[in-house]
Amino acid sequence: MSKESPTIIIGHKNPDTDSIVATLAYSHLKIKLGENATPARAGKLNNETKFVLSYLKVEPPKLVENLDQKQVILLDHGDTSQVALELDNAEIVEIIDHHKIGDIQTKSPILYRAEPVGSTSTIIAKLFKEKGQTIEKQSAGLLLAGIISDTLFLNSPTTTQQDKDALQDLSKIAQINPEELAKAMFEAKSDISGFKAKDIIGGDYKEWEENGVKFGIGVFETVQPEKVRTIDVEIFKALPEFKKEQGVELIFFALIDILKQESFMYLIAEKETKLCEQGFAGTIKDKIMFLPDIVSRKKQILPVLAKLLTDK
Repeated sequence: MSKESPTIIIGHKNPDTDSIVATLAYSHLKIKLGENATPARAGKLNNETKFVLSYLKVEPPKLVENLDQKQVILLDHGDTSQVALELDNAEIVEIIDHHKIGDIQTKSPILYRAEPVGSTSTIIAKLFKEKGQTIEKQSAGLLLAGIISDTLFLNSPTTTQQDKDALQDLSKIAQINPEELAKAMFEAKSDISGFKAKDIIGGDYKEWEENGVKFGIGVFETVQPEKVRTIDVEIFKALPEFKKEQGVELIFFALIDILKQESFMYLIAEKETKLCEQGFAGTIKDKIMFLPDIVSRKKQILPVLAKLLTDK
């Protein structure tokens, strides 16, 4: 690996706001520490992220399509199923995440930091302090947006006191009213104008494998679920096609109502339906299971489905 080339800091495929802003802020920290690093992204930006970057007047990370012979820092993921690009000829030097420890293997010891907090941005904010570096106004705004997005403005069950404290500190540094920013972000996130059903299903989609069963869960968070519900027919038509494209045995899609803190799970086949009936206490109508108080794929949906598949 060339030591002259910058280390690439990159998040997961189908990047969300936390994944993008964390790469930008962490690259700022690395540069302040005198290291050669550059942010990158592994896919197109969603509407919420586009709004955040425009609001803060920040250029998006460049889209990278090849990591061959590069040193790489992975943010916001530690599973091979979340990796967008081939890593066989890349050198992973760090992983910073807030999900379960995944299956990525490295050729040598690395810094691996995974914390049970609501956002990777919270960890990056902590790293600034640990390294004795000031968080600049722009970086504070980016990290603030990451926490708001990933914790649904501190309403997700993944939220910790660390996230709450970081949000307050960052909002002061950035001089941004977090309530106003959250409202604008969620409105941007909810805009489905020009979207096809596949865009809604696959915009925030992740895959795992348990007990030899490969499965995927897509989520769409919105403050206007009623708009998405108007295209239920299109979503049910697109889900089997998307399932086939991804090559998974099971696929789940949850429409999450940010304001009411509830979700709607779309069930396309008997296997998916049986698993959800075993794991959740929701009621099913027209192949959609209503799930009150469930808004987190990471903490409330994935663990349930993974355990059921493991126990098969």
